[in-house]
Amino acid sequence: MKKILLSFAVIAIFFMCNYTYSYPEQTSFKSNAATSPTAQVASLVEKLVMADTKQSKKILAEIDSIRRENPENTDILLMYANSLIGEKQYKQGINSLRALYEKKPIRTYLLTQCMLKERLGNKDKSCYDEVVHLSEQKDLIDSDYITALFFSDTDKFKSVKKQLIKKKEVKKSDFLIYTLGQKEMLHELFP
Repeated sequence: MKKILLSFAVIAIFFMCNYTYSYPEQTSFKSNAATSPTAQVASLVEKLVMADTKQSKKILAEIDSIRRENPENTDILLMYANSLIGEKQYKQGINSLRALYEKKPIRTYLLTQCMLKERLGNKDKSCYDEVVHLSEQKDLIDSDYITALFFSDTDKFKSVKKQLIKKKEVKKSDFLIYTLGQKEMLHELFP
C-alpha cells in the first residue's frame, strides 16, 4: 500500500512541478527521456516504487548521482527528497528538504521538515511557528497553515477551525485527520 501511495504522490508532485514551472522547450518523455535529467529521475522513481530493498538502494544512488550533476534542478531535488522519505530515510529527507527550501522557499517543504523532525523525536516548535508566521504574513489559510497550528500546540488551532467551519470555508469532516492526535498523525503520514 505504501509503495502505491508513494508512487501516486511522487508522480503527482512531478507533474505539478512540470505544469506549474513549465519549460519553454518540449518536455515529452519520449523525445527527451535520454537527455532530460528530470525525466530520468521520474523514470527511476517509478522503478523505486516497485523495488525491493537492494534495488531501492541502487536506485536512490542513481537518483542522487543525477541530483549531484544537476544541483540547481529543484524538480529533481524534490523527487529525491520524496523518495528518501518514502523509503523511511527521514534524516536524509530532512537534509534534502532543507536544501530544497533554500532554493525554493515553499512552506510545504518547511512544514514537512518540521513534521519529520518531530517524527524522529526532535520537536521544534519554532519550526511550526515559522510556517504559521509565513502563512499569516501572506494571509494564506490552507492545509499547511492549519497543520502548523495543530502541531504548534496553541489554542489558535481550535479557534481557526471553528471560524472556518462557521464560515463554511471547510467541512467539519476536513478536520478528521487531526482527531488522530499529533503522534498518530505523524506515524500515519510517516510510518
